[in-house]
Amino acid sequence: MANKHLKNQSIVNIRNDLNNSLNELKYKDLSAKIIVGHYHLFKNAGTSVDTILENSFSSYWKTVEFNKKYGKSNSPLVKEWLLNNLEISAFSSHTALFPIPVIDSIFIIPIVFLRHPIDRIWSIYKFERKHKIILNSSIKLAKKYDFACYLNHQLDRQDNRSFRNFQTYRFSFLNIQQNSTELEKALSGFNSLPLVGIVDHFDLSMKLFKDIIIKYFPSFQVKPTHKNITSHQNLSLEEKLDLIKSSLDSSTYERLLESNDEDLKLYNEAKRKLLSTK
Repeated sequence: MANKHLKNQSIVNIRNDLNNSLNELKYKDLSAKIIVGHYHLFKNAGTSVDTILENSFSSYWKTVEFNKKYGKSNSPLVKEWLLNNLEISAFSSHTALFPIPVIDSIFIIPIVFLRHPIDRIWSIYKFERKHKIILNSSIKLAKKYDFACYLNHQLDRQDNRSFRNFQTYRFSFLNIQQNSTELEKALSGFNSLPLVGIVDHFDLSMKLFKDIIIKYFPSFQVKPTHKNITSHQNLSLEEKLDLIKSSLDSSTYERLLESNDEDLKLYNEAKRKLLSTK
């Protein structure tokens, strides 16, 4: 009974934190139009989130992609698109970058997930390796090589952020301070969001997102769904990480860790916050 009480208290504390964040963002202004914005980071449970949004919002949910230029936010393009699509209630995008657009009388409730970076990269490899059509060079590499060779090819490209602190890079756009490191920007920006989901705690994360969204969309539902799973779904995260480590030689494994150390710090901080009072 004591453990159950602590768990319930954990949820209450997290909800209080969420409500405080929402108050700061003025989400309680019900005269404003509310839009749920899913910032879909590749291989971060985004297909499952999209299924939930489509089931709840139907034709009022749209997917959209934007042009990107390295190191520069496309948030103004997101803002322009939203102003031209005021009929929607939710959107999803792989390529929409932070910061969240500031628009008079419109408030965006962001949904975004983080994933353990090593598990995420392993999932990318498994996803691309089973792809039937070779759409790009990365899929071609996955089909041709084992995981170690694939990784080394990807990491040899210095401009390839998909395999080098990708999540830190994307979260860094939340903070525009010029004299901060990318990780400092990401951590500061992360703390400005009402909630960041964790892939390996997907159900808890979506329950908390629902607590926010249902205030403005009472019919919003989160039905159990786990779509597009490619990475040994019956294994725990720890078991998957052990499997990944065993599939690599020591030098490649160390290179992978070093190339994603900031992502690991960001992920651990987000996970700690989600489970802080558990």
